[in-house]
Amino acid sequence: MFDLENIKDPSFLKALSVKELKILAQEIRDFLIENISKTGGHLSSNLGVVELTIALYYVFDPKEVDILFDVGHQCYTHKILTGRAKEFKNLRQFGGLSGYINREESEYDIWESGHSSTSISAMSGIMLASDKRCVSVIGDSSIMNGVAMEGLNFLGQIKGKNPIIILNDNKMGITKSVGALTRALTRLRGSKIHVGLKRISTKIFPNWLHVFCHKIKRSIKAFIQKDNIFEDLGFDYYGPYDGNDLVPLIKALKRIKIRKEPILLHVLTKKGKGYSPSEADTTGNFHGVEPFDIKTGEPIFIDNTQISYSKIVADYLVEKRKIKEFKVITPATKAGAKLELFQKNYPNDFYDVGIAEEHAAVMGAGMAIANKDVVVLMYSTFAQRAYDEILNDIARQDLKVIFGIDRAGIVGEDGITHQGIYDVSMFLAMPNIIVTMPMDDMEAIGLFNYAFNQKHPFVIRYPRCKELKRDLNYSYLCDLSWPTLRVGRKGIIISYGPDVLRLKRIVDENNFDLTVINARSLKPMDIDALEDALASNLPILVFEQNISSGTLYSKILEYKEEHGYTNHVFFHGFKPGVEITFGSLDEVYKNYRWDDKSFIDVIKEKLL
Repeated sequence: MFDLENIKDPSFLKALSVKELKILAQEIRDFLIENISKTGGHLSSNLGVVELTIALYYVFDPKEVDILFDVGHQCYTHKILTGRAKEFKNLRQFGGLSGYINREESEYDIWESGHSSTSISAMSGIMLASDKRCVSVIGDSSIMNGVAMEGLNFLGQIKGKNPIIILNDNKMGITKSVGALTRALTRLRGSKIHVGLKRISTKIFPNWLHVFCHKIKRSIKAFIQKDNIFEDLGFDYYGPYDGNDLVPLIKALKRIKIRKEPILLHVLTKKGKGYSPSEADTTGNFHGVEPFDIKTGEPIFIDNTQISYSKIVADYLVEKRKIKEFKVITPATKAGAKLELFQKNYPNDFYDVGIAEEHAAVMGAGMAIANKDVVVLMYSTFAQRAYDEILNDIARQDLKVIFGIDRAGIVGEDGITHQGIYDVSMFLAMPNIIVTMPMDDMEAIGLFNYAFNQKHPFVIRYPRCKELKRDLNYSYLCDLSWPTLRVGRKGIIISYGPDVLRLKRIVDENNFDLTVINARSLKPMDIDALEDALASNLPILVFEQNISSGTLYSKILEYKEEHGYTNHVFFHGFKPGVEITFGSLDEVYKNYRWDDKSFIDVIKEKLL
């Protein structure tokens, strides 16, 4: 019935009947399943908010009210209604449609963030600076983050403003929501009978009667008790409503549209709605997907010969826990970090703290103070959110917290907000901390074993790419020295991580007369190996998947100048202002001169 690819803007919705809106919702859901099955992307979170997004644009005029989506996991219907359906064939592909809100794509993309929990603070700034009304759509896991709570605390005491917060409650983050606030939301949700009666009464009774009853309920409740955290923070609470039922949802939105005080509308949605494999998912497998078979839900491209670094590390931790006691902490990345088996086998030693990176870091510090070994696993891009806590509460106090930093370097389809090209600069600036990156799976195990045997904060970075599966020796131990992988006479290449093996292969294949050094410890540097390299007076080329500021390259330059060496030292990586976009790893590598051909060109230019 609807030609989704010819939608220009959301204004057409206002002329539709409820029956037509329901048809549109089903067609959008079918469109999302069909397209995401081909390109990959965030599936289940977007399927859950189809009706909610339609209802928002049916009731509110985006020319008058700014609608902010807290994180791009729920923005695909918004993109369709704002004229971008025809671009979905290139979703998350290089040069195509972003998987997140992108202000360069559309005037309707108000708040750009690939990280969660910031929309409430953003709407505070917009409303105070422009007097424009704002609506924030935020998930039940995201609203529990410290930044979101700070925003709620601020907005609730501001007079003369009428922000609207839509709490999209699907009982899930990537996986099931965790924490005491989750229990508070459970109480607010009430029983299924309560939600059903609310849905029926909303459909039957007129709006004025609901407003009157809402005021009476608030007065009685305020007299008897206060157990609603949002009302305690100064928000007029409405809900919970069925966020997948258009009729009561539209009525509720119309009701709050005319209110003049801060509003929190609590809606219950079904994550993955309309596609049975994603509806049944509780592990996060359908949160973000690769291309998949619609009939089965299974990924199309399955290579059982390969294994991700996330899984390598998770399997190692399971084996290590058999012989040594330690705790594992992760901030809402249990699924991505492949920690399900560790949690199953050692539930008393595993803590998913939700979207709370700062808390995860400080909690790890507390465990170290109590003389417990602890491993904190988080993505590189999210570790940035805990900078102060890692710096002051762990590194400054020289506490033994082992960090597994996943998705280090270029990450591919997730794009600008998720690139892991800043953490090296962050960690190298901190005192007492050891920073490493393995070149392969065995070296990853060796560095973790080394980390357990020492007494300082210890970072082990690993990339998103995969390795060929092989039997591993989980007792393997390596040190912090810089092995020489190849000896040559015309120049020296220094790198770390899987890149160093790729560089060695390129040098071997092209018969370049060059030395290749694996700098698996970025801090401390192997001074003996560095002295030998500098004493050769050969040119040195450092490859790093990081911005150039504050890197191993910078440290080598400092050492060279301080000790009077005269070698030419070159860097190949990324300039500090670079914004690495989304796309497959091969496409992104090629565009940012990180492919084999570019490596060869740089080597010839700088060393030969």
